[in-house]
Amino acid sequence: MKLQVAIDLLTVEDALELAGKVAEYVDIIELGTPLIKAAGLSAVTAIKEAHPDKLVFADMKTMDAGELEADIAFKAGADLVTVLGSADDSTIAGAVEAAKAHSKGVVVDLIGVADKATRAREVRALGAKFVEMHAGLDEQAKPGFDLNGLLRAGEESQVPFSVAGGVNVSTIAAVQAAGAEVAVAGGAIYGAADPALAAKELRAAIN
Repeated sequence: MKLQVAIDLLTVEDALELAGKVAEYVDIIELGTPLIKAAGLSAVTAIKEAHPDKLVFADMKTMDAGELEADIAFKAGADLVTVLGSADDSTIAGAVEAAKAHSKGVVVDLIGVADKATRAREVRALGAKFVEMHAGLDEQAKPGFDLNGLLRAGEESQVPFSVAGGVNVSTIAAVQAAGAEVAVAGGAIYGAADPALAAKELRAAIN
């Protein structure tokens, strides 16, 4: 299972600093949607130039103009881009066309999708590299949030999936046991007093 760090900071400088601390322990460096909105796709270019050996994930959360938005991100240096699972099939298919042209990949983010397992199978058929079983920060903050719903949806989908939302050193074993290809850790790394140590501990927890 790969480890992905989600960098939800707001400046390129802070993102570069964090990536420099944790890169040796992670496989995928994600530039979060708030960072891309605040700094633009120059953040993607900067991270890819600093860490050319890592997969750089642009969390675009595209909802329309799939081919165009994916093409822009791939040209900026992204290896993977996200399209929302609630988008029209044509939007996802368009992003996949851009991915094929650049030999890159589209990840379909299922945040807000009620029947994640069914939609996961549908978008995989459209050409998604994998799907992200994702609970956003707002959903995680609700009373009673439980990561197990994402894990069950991943297992049921029977397609390659990642898990984002509540992944930390105490839950990562369950994420791996559910069969996830990628565990996405955000606050567990960037919110830690020692992000490098946090990333190292997450890496060590992956069997």
